[in-house]
Amino acid sequence: MKKYLKIYLALLTMNFQVLTTYRTNFINSIIATLVWGSMSFISIFLLTARTNTVYGWTREELLLLTAIYNIIIGTFHMVFSRNFERFSRIIHFGELDSLLMKPIDPQFSVSFWLFNYTGVFRVLAGIIFTIIILHSHIINPFNLVLFLILIPVSIALMYSIWHLISTLVIKFTNLSNIIDLLYEINGFTRYPQEMFRQLNAFAFSFLIPIIIVVTIPTKFLISKATSTDFFLLLSMCVVFLICARMFWKFALRYYTSASG
Repeated sequence: MKKYLKIYLALLTMNFQVLTTYRTNFINSIIATLVWGSMSFISIFLLTARTNTVYGWTREELLLLTAIYNIIIGTFHMVFSRNFERFSRIIHFGELDSLLMKPIDPQFSVSFWLFNYTGVFRVLAGIIFTIIILHSHIINPFNLVLFLILIPVSIALMYSIWHLISTLVIKFTNLSNIIDLLYEINGFTRYPQEMFRQLNAFAFSFLIPIIIVVTIPTKFLISKATSTDFFLLLSMCVVFLICARMFWKFALRYYTSASG
């Protein structure tokens, strides 16, 4: 564990050096990130312009949901998404060969090699908006602790879903655009899970791991969650992490290297 921590700190330093080399691109990325984050809040004001509640959620609760969405999904994109974008190229050009030969876990190399510092500003904006929205509310300390526990759990669940689906590229190399699908899937996390109950049972069950990523932590802050919600998210995280790891190991057995 200590070895991997040292490696990750070295990778963070390397990514920061790249960042300082292309500073104009970094500034443009910050502006784009903040604009897109602002649009998500504007959409809530438009959605609630003529109604007090949407699927049982008030405007203030939806704004809180959006702020926490920016914290969770912003952290995920900051740490993981650029690595998944790189994954199909690694497979296509046979670069996985060199990763498999290194004395570190290849899943670690694939998952943590790149770090997007732009995401820091999106996460900070989400935290600031969350504090502003909650400043006049009395938060149950126990619920706050559970919320803080569920933030990394939600990020880990999102990671396992992305990793599980991305691993398909090892066998089906033509699925290079699967990351675009995953970005679209991420969009579902910004909506309350009650919104999806209109779907049929199969579609709703399929979306459960995705739609609870942001909704359940938010529910704990507004005292709408139950112990069942907590264990649902936690169990989903554990199951998907195990499945992602097992499927990764299974897929590597059928990987055809660049050398044949």
